[in-house]
Amino acid sequence: MESVHLSAPAIAVLEKRYLKKDPQGKLAESPEEMFWRVARNIAEAEHFYHTSVSVEEVSEIFFQIMASLDFLPNSPCLMNAGRNLQQLAACFVLPVEDSL
Repeated sequence: MESVHLSAPAIAVLEKRYLKKDPQGKLAESPEEMFWRVARNIAEAEHFYHTSVSVEEVSEIFFQIMASLDFLPNSPCLMNAGRNLQQLAACFVLPVEDSL
């Protein structure tokens, strides 16, 4: 298993904006724990499309892709996957009727 190697500025941004905090505002997860939270949450979708696929195997693959920094999902996904809000999209399309 690959561990997460990030620069000091990257860790500072994660700590300020992305990592879980407790009610007192203290950090409640590490960058590696965040990647696992996101990987497990995203892998859960496999149950809807491929019931025979192991969610743990998909989690491991997705974690490795993030840990190697080959791919990182968008900010809402990093912040909210596996948390109560579950808001993973950054953009929304709203139907606005034209009254002209």
